[in-house]
Amino acid sequence: MNQYTKKIFFLLFISFIWGRFVFAQTTDATLVIGTYKISKVTDGDTFRFAGLDRSTRLLGIDTEETFKDKKAELKSQDLAQNWPAEYNETKEKKGNNFPAKTDTPFGFETWKWTESFVKDFDEVRLEKDDSLRSIDAYGRYLVYVILIKDGREVNYNIECVKLGYSPYFNKYGNCKRFDREFREAQEYAQKNKLGIWNKNTLGYPDYTQRIEWWEKRANQIKNYEDKYESDKNYFNLMNDGEYNRLSNYLDKEIVVFGNISDVKESSNLTKLKINIAKGVDFDLVIFKDNKDILDKFNINVNKEYSIYTKGKLQEYKGYYEIIINDISQLWIE
Repeated sequence: MNQYTKKIFFLLFISFIWGRFVFAQTTDATLVIGTYKISKVTDGDTFRFAGLDRSTRLLGIDTEETFKDKKAELKSQDLAQNWPAEYNETKEKKGNNFPAKTDTPFGFETWKWTESFVKDFDEVRLEKDDSLRSIDAYGRYLVYVILIKDGREVNYNIECVKLGYSPYFNKYGNCKRFDREFREAQEYAQKNKLGIWNKNTLGYPDYTQRIEWWEKRANQIKNYEDKYESDKNYFNLMNDGEYNRLSNYLDKEIVVFGNISDVKESSNLTKLKINIAKGVDFDLVIFKDNKDILDKFNINVNKEYSIYTKGKLQEYKGYYEIIINDISQLWIE
């Protein structure tokens, strides 16, 4: 038994001994997608399920990226030889000092641990967090994976955080159902220096910065929900149904709230794109004469947060858009 396999079994043993499996709470039936068998573990936070019509993205976790081809293990070993210099180079290319996502040696280890962890469970129940956002911009179901065997249930998402294979990921908002459990799980992993919280782990070196960034974004979403969710002229483009609701507001002044997924520049304009779904974007359009708005707004930094845009809703070539003529139309809270 190699050291990697021994580590897996040790962590599983500890989990059983201390009773740290998280049993699923009583679930609202409207939040249950269904019960399935796992057909593929893509990585630590992305699974496929037999009979399910689309892929999934697991709520509350963000495991590190990994190579996924036949040479994944060798590539990860090579990467480990010059880590974290490889990571620092990737981060510099991003150009704004925010943490980067890239393949890591620990990402491969997490993938293999996940495959081992879930293989003995007969079936899983997929559950949503709430009814507001069930599918992400890539068309994946956003889910909790409740592993089931012999009448016993475990919330894989929370266990992944408890064993240090992921931080609590709330970049797109705090989990409605398990926020406390995720935070307690993260505290446990930090206290016991498990996984990403162990200084010898070859993973991202900047989790403190990541968590501060994600917490700020989560607080932005909570602020929106507290102040504007009941205002029909405000649109949270991260939520299901909000994009379709726009059709009743053409040529009216509205406020949209969302995340910039891409910045597209051409000779006469710049588009700040808010991705809604595959092939569907909401565009914030800034013409060349007003390009200084981008610098005034500090777009290189603020694009990493959720932003508000106020203006008249228009439609151009099948896409909704707002034309930005003044810095006052853009802000963050």
